[in-house]
Amino acid sequence: MSIRRVLAIALRIVRQFLRDRRSLALLFGAPLLVMTILNFVLNGTVAGVTLGVVAPDGPAGGTVMSAIQTQLGGQPGLTVKQVARGNVDATLKRGDADGVLVFPATLGPGASAPALRLEGSDPAVARQVRQVVGQLVAALQREQQNAALGGGASGVPATTLTQPALAVSYLYGGPQYTETDAFAPFLVGLFAFFFVFLLTSVAFLRERTQGTIERLMVSPLAKSELVLGYVIGFTLFALLQSLLILAFVIGVLRVHYAGNLALLFLVTLALTIGGVNMGIFASAFARNELQAIQFVPLLLVPQVLLGGLFFSVATLPVVLKQLAYVMPLTYAGFALKDVMLKGLGLADVWPDLAFITGFAVLMVILAALSLRSERV
Repeated sequence: MSIRRVLAIALRIVRQFLRDRRSLALLFGAPLLVMTILNFVLNGTVAGVTLGVVAPDGPAGGTVMSAIQTQLGGQPGLTVKQVARGNVDATLKRGDADGVLVFPATLGPGASAPALRLEGSDPAVARQVRQVVGQLVAALQREQQNAALGGGASGVPATTLTQPALAVSYLYGGPQYTETDAFAPFLVGLFAFFFVFLLTSVAFLRERTQGTIERLMVSPLAKSELVLGYVIGFTLFALLQSLLILAFVIGVLRVHYAGNLALLFLVTLALTIGGVNMGIFASAFARNELQAIQFVPLLLVPQVLLGGLFFSVATLPVVLKQLAYVMPLTYAGFALKDVMLKGLGLADVWPDLAFITGFAVLMVILAALSLRSERV
């Protein structure tokens, strides 16, 4: 083995990288960008749950709320708020609470037990709320029992808290929902977007480097025919990929879904069309396949971190939240979650679908402009 020849090869690689400023920038800049986003996300995200309480009517309501605040006030990440009796489901739908503990209107002998109404779209949060409420009810029971043994008043009006059963109901989903069900909508959007972007950008780069596009540009083909042909060709595979992902998630993984499958497919298709054309557009800025792959940490990783897969968008710092609201994966996650877990229809998710469709149209236009720039 010749050390001189080995060093010569190594020097050649170094010189290639030094001449490729784009690769250097992506190599050293992309990890710093990702770590910066993670730093802000991890340090600025406030995890926790919000428990709504429907207090009894009259003076007893204030006493109950005071007792609840005393029991739960010191728990980090837990917010307790009072909710109007007729506003329980509306509060859960708006996302203002993760669960609502409903006390009967009047307390005393013969009164019904408190009921817990859960939003239910996130099984982990639902379990946490049930645990918090269970601890709360147990603490109030102990307070009443201690007061009774001591012959004094507990401050909590006599009620049916001593009953062991706590009625639990779900606005969305149910106890059968798992973490896989909660993550599935985001994973469907992520995989549909990620792989089609990666494959399209690399495949289209080959079309550019092999001179195929230049030869087609000087042919009798109209530019609109050329653009439309490429878009349809790549979109066909995106269509098949969307069908395969949805069929596997629902048919093989047995993920629960409550909404319309056609609407799920429509959202996924709009996202993949945007990913296809973003790949075509991004390929115009790459000179080799390595550079095309290097766009992943710049264009996709921030969307994964901020799109709601790992951290709720609502809990992000203000700057990152505004950034998340201009990313297509964020709206795809919202729409797919609303359809799959909540069973909502087109009338409810059309704003998210409109944003994804607008993104797809923008990418089609940019992809077409990048093709026009190929003329020599």
